[in-house]
Amino acid sequence: MSTRESPPPRSASAPRGRLAALRRNLSTVPNQLTAARLAMVPLLWVLVLFGHPVWVGIGVMVAAATDVLDGYLSRRWNQTSEFGSRMDSAADHLLAISMTLWLVLLRPFFFREQRWPLIAWAAFALLVLAVSWLKFRRAVDLHLYSSKAAVFLAWCFGIPLLVVGRYSRLQFWITITICFLAAAESLVVILTRREVDEHIGSILLRRSSSPDDERHGITRRKRR
Repeated sequence: MSTRESPPPRSASAPRGRLAALRRNLSTVPNQLTAARLAMVPLLWVLVLFGHPVWVGIGVMVAAATDVLDGYLSRRWNQTSEFGSRMDSAADHLLAISMTLWLVLLRPFFFREQRWPLIAWAAFALLVLAVSWLKFRRAVDLHLYSSKAAVFLAWCFGIPLLVVGRYSRLQFWITITICFLAAAESLVVILTRREVDEHIGSILLRRSSSPDDERHGITRRKRR
Protein backbone atom coordinates (compact mmCIF):
# COMPACT_ATOMS: atom_id res chain seq x y z
CA MET A 1 0.00 0.00 0.00
CA SER A 2 1.62 3.19 -1.15
CA THR A 3 1.58 6.23 1.01
CA ARG A 4 1.79 9.78 -0.24
CA GLU A 5 3.76 12.35 1.71
CA SER A 6 1.54 15.22 2.74
CA PRO A 7 2.78 18.76 2.09
CA PRO A 8 3.89 20.81 5.10
CA PRO A 9 1.10 22.87 6.63
CA ARG A 10 0.94 26.45 5.51
CA SER A 11 0.51 27.66 9.07
CA ALA A 12 4.07 26.57 9.87
CA SER A 13 5.63 28.68 7.10
CA ALA A 14 3.46 31.76 7.66
CA PRO A 15 5.16 32.89 10.91
CA ARG A 16 8.60 32.36 9.34
CA GLY A 17 7.56 34.49 6.36
CA ARG A 18 6.31 37.29 8.61
CA LEU A 19 9.47 37.13 10.68
CA ALA A 20 11.63 37.33 7.55
CA ALA A 21 9.61 40.33 6.33
CA LEU A 22 10.01 42.03 9.72
CA ARG A 23 13.77 41.47 9.65
CA ARG A 24 13.93 42.84 6.12
CA ASN A 25 11.97 45.94 7.11
CA LEU A 26 14.17 46.51 10.15
CA SER A 27 17.39 46.18 8.16
CA THR A 28 17.51 49.91 7.36
CA VAL A 29 18.91 52.49 9.76
CA PRO A 30 15.84 54.81 9.65
CA ASN A 31 13.50 51.96 10.62
CA GLN A 32 15.92 50.86 13.34
CA LEU A 33 15.84 54.39 14.80
CA THR A 34 12.03 54.37 14.73
CA ALA A 35 11.97 50.94 16.39
CA ALA A 36 14.35 52.24 19.06
CA ARG A 37 11.98 55.15 19.72
CA LEU A 38 9.12 52.70 20.18
CA ALA A 39 11.22 50.58 22.53
CA MET A 40 12.07 53.65 24.62
CA VAL A 41 8.44 54.22 25.62
CA PRO A 42 8.14 51.31 28.14
CA LEU A 43 11.61 52.14 29.50
CA LEU A 44 10.56 55.74 30.09
CA TRP A 45 7.41 54.51 31.81
CA VAL A 46 9.63 52.68 34.30
CA LEU A 47 11.42 55.96 35.06
CA VAL A 48 8.04 57.67 35.45
CA LEU A 49 6.86 55.06 37.96
CA PHE A 50 10.03 55.62 39.99
CA GLY A 51 9.51 59.39 39.86
CA HIS A 52 12.48 60.67 37.80
CA PRO A 53 11.14 63.58 35.71
CA VAL A 54 14.60 64.86 34.75
CA TRP A 55 15.67 61.50 33.30
CA VAL A 56 12.33 61.17 31.56
CA GLY A 57 12.87 64.59 29.98
CA ILE A 58 16.34 63.55 28.80
CA GLY A 59 14.87 60.34 27.38
CA VAL A 60 12.18 62.30 25.53
CA MET A 61 14.93 64.53 24.13
CA VAL A 62 16.72 61.46 22.75
CA ALA A 63 13.43 60.17 21.30
CA ALA A 64 12.84 63.54 19.63
CA ALA A 65 16.32 63.39 18.10
CA THR A 66 15.59 59.95 16.62
CA ASP A 67 12.31 61.29 15.22
CA VAL A 68 14.14 64.02 13.33
CA LEU A 69 17.02 61.77 12.28
CA ASP A 70 15.01 58.83 10.94
CA GLY A 71 12.94 61.10 8.70
CA TYR A 72 16.03 62.87 7.39
CA LEU A 73 17.94 59.66 6.70
CA SER A 74 15.00 57.90 5.05
CA ARG A 75 14.66 60.77 2.57
CA ARG A 76 18.41 61.26 2.11
CA TRP A 77 19.06 57.54 1.47
CA ASN A 78 15.79 56.97 -0.40
CA GLN A 79 14.68 54.35 2.14
CA THR A 80 11.09 55.46 2.65
CA SER A 81 8.56 52.64 2.93
CA GLU A 82 4.97 52.03 3.95
CA PHE A 83 6.18 49.95 6.90
CA GLY A 84 8.48 52.73 8.11
CA SER A 85 5.80 55.37 7.65
CA ARG A 86 3.25 53.44 9.70
CA MET A 87 5.75 52.55 12.41
CA ASP A 88 6.83 56.20 12.62
CA SER A 89 3.21 57.31 12.98
CA ALA A 90 2.56 54.67 15.66
CA ALA A 91 5.66 55.76 17.57
CA ASP A 92 4.64 59.42 17.38
CA HIS A 93 1.10 58.72 18.60
CA LEU A 94 2.27 56.47 21.43
CA LEU A 95 4.93 58.92 22.56
CA ALA A 96 2.54 61.89 22.38
CA ILE A 97 -0.09 60.12 24.48
CA SER A 98 2.55 58.90 26.95
CA MET A 99 4.15 62.32 27.27
CA THR A 100 0.80 63.91 28.11
CA LEU A 101 0.29 61.33 30.86
CA TRP A 102 3.86 61.80 32.09
CA LEU A 103 3.29 65.53 32.50
CA VAL A 104 0.09 64.82 34.45
CA LEU A 105 1.86 62.34 36.74
CA LEU A 106 5.21 64.07 37.19
CA ARG A 107 4.14 67.73 37.02
CA PRO A 108 0.63 67.68 38.57
CA PHE A 109 0.62 71.46 39.12
CA PHE A 110 0.68 71.89 35.33
CA PHE A 111 -2.40 69.71 34.89
CA ARG A 112 -4.24 71.53 37.69
CA GLU A 113 -3.58 74.86 36.00
CA GLN A 114 -4.32 73.79 32.40
CA ARG A 115 -6.58 70.75 32.75
CA TRP A 116 -9.49 72.00 30.61
CA PRO A 117 -7.46 72.91 27.49
CA LEU A 118 -5.60 69.60 27.84
CA ILE A 119 -8.80 67.59 28.21
CA ALA A 120 -10.36 69.40 25.23
CA TRP A 121 -7.32 68.71 23.03
CA ALA A 122 -7.17 65.04 24.09
CA ALA A 123 -10.88 64.60 23.32
CA PHE A 124 -10.49 66.24 19.90
CA ALA A 125 -7.42 64.12 19.05
CA LEU A 126 -9.32 60.96 20.02
CA LEU A 127 -12.22 62.10 17.83
CA VAL A 128 -9.87 62.39 14.83
CA LEU A 129 -8.51 58.88 15.46
CA ALA A 130 -12.04 57.50 15.84
CA VAL A 131 -13.23 59.08 12.57
CA SER A 132 -10.13 57.73 10.80
CA TRP A 133 -10.81 54.25 12.12
CA LEU A 134 -14.51 54.33 11.23
CA LYS A 135 -13.86 55.54 7.67
CA PHE A 136 -10.67 53.66 6.74
CA ARG A 137 -10.62 50.91 9.40
CA ARG A 138 -7.20 52.12 10.53
CA ALA A 139 -5.43 55.18 11.89
CA VAL A 140 -4.39 57.13 8.79
CA ASP A 141 -0.67 57.92 8.77
CA LEU A 142 -0.85 61.57 7.78
CA HIS A 143 2.42 63.49 7.59
CA LEU A 144 1.06 67.03 7.49
CA TYR A 145 3.33 70.01 7.96
CA SER A 146 1.00 71.29 10.67
CA SER A 147 1.37 67.98 12.54
CA LYS A 148 5.15 68.18 12.28
CA ALA A 149 5.04 71.74 13.65
CA ALA A 150 2.75 70.63 16.49
CA VAL A 151 5.10 67.77 17.41
CA PHE A 152 8.14 70.07 17.34
CA LEU A 153 6.43 72.65 19.56
CA ALA A 154 5.29 69.88 21.93
CA TRP A 155 8.91 68.71 22.30
CA CYS A 156 10.08 72.29 22.93
CA PHE A 157 7.38 72.75 25.57
CA GLY A 158 7.30 69.36 27.30
CA ILE A 159 11.01 68.62 27.66
CA PRO A 160 11.88 71.80 29.64
CA LEU A 161 8.76 71.33 31.77
CA LEU A 162 9.90 67.81 32.69
CA VAL A 163 13.54 68.78 33.30
CA VAL A 164 13.18 72.20 34.94
CA GLY A 165 9.63 72.03 36.33
CA ARG A 166 8.50 75.40 34.95
CA TYR A 167 6.69 76.55 31.83
CA SER A 168 5.64 79.67 29.96
CA ARG A 169 1.90 80.20 29.66
CA LEU A 170 2.38 82.00 26.36
CA GLN A 171 4.36 79.05 25.00
CA PHE A 172 1.66 76.68 26.24
CA TRP A 173 -1.12 78.54 24.42
CA ILE A 174 0.89 78.74 21.20
CA THR A 175 1.60 75.01 21.39
CA ILE A 176 -1.97 73.95 22.20
CA THR A 177 -3.36 76.20 19.44
CA ILE A 178 -1.07 74.64 16.80
CA CYS A 179 -2.02 71.18 18.10
CA PHE A 180 -5.72 71.99 17.65
CA LEU A 181 -5.12 73.36 14.13
CA ALA A 182 -3.10 70.27 13.17
CA ALA A 183 -5.83 67.95 14.44
CA ALA A 184 -8.48 70.00 12.60
CA GLU A 185 -6.53 69.79 9.32
CA SER A 186 -6.18 66.02 9.76
CA LEU A 187 -9.93 65.76 10.31
CA VAL A 188 -10.64 67.77 7.15
CA VAL A 189 -8.34 65.52 5.09
CA ILE A 190 -9.98 62.38 6.46
CA LEU A 191 -13.53 63.60 5.88
CA THR A 192 -13.05 65.03 2.39
CA ARG A 193 -11.16 62.22 0.67
CA ARG A 194 -12.10 58.69 -0.30
CA GLU A 195 -8.47 57.64 -0.26
CA VAL A 196 -5.91 59.68 1.61
CA ASP A 197 -2.55 60.71 0.23
CA GLU A 198 -0.55 60.22 3.40
CA HIS A 199 2.17 62.61 2.19
CA ILE A 200 -0.14 65.43 1.18
CA GLY A 201 1.86 67.99 3.18
CA SER A 202 -0.97 70.48 3.62
CA ILE A 203 -4.42 71.11 2.18
CA LEU A 204 -3.45 74.78 1.95
CA LEU A 205 -0.53 74.25 -0.44
CA ARG A 206 -1.83 71.94 -3.14
CA ARG A 207 -4.84 69.91 -4.16
CA SER A 208 -4.25 66.18 -4.36
CA SER A 209 -5.86 64.48 -7.29
CA SER A 210 -8.74 62.31 -6.23
CA PRO A 211 -8.84 58.57 -6.92
CA ASP A 212 -11.60 59.24 -9.48
CA ASP A 213 -9.37 61.73 -11.29
CA GLU A 214 -6.53 59.24 -11.30
CA ARG A 215 -8.76 56.48 -12.69
CA HIS A 216 -10.11 58.79 -15.40
CA GLY A 217 -6.57 59.81 -16.26
CA ILE A 218 -5.54 56.18 -16.60
CA THR A 219 -8.59 55.51 -18.77
CA ARG A 220 -7.77 58.44 -21.05
CA ARG A 221 -4.18 57.28 -21.44
CA LYS A 222 -5.32 53.78 -22.33
CA ARG A 223 -7.72 55.10 -24.95
CA ARG A 224 -4.95 57.03 -26.61
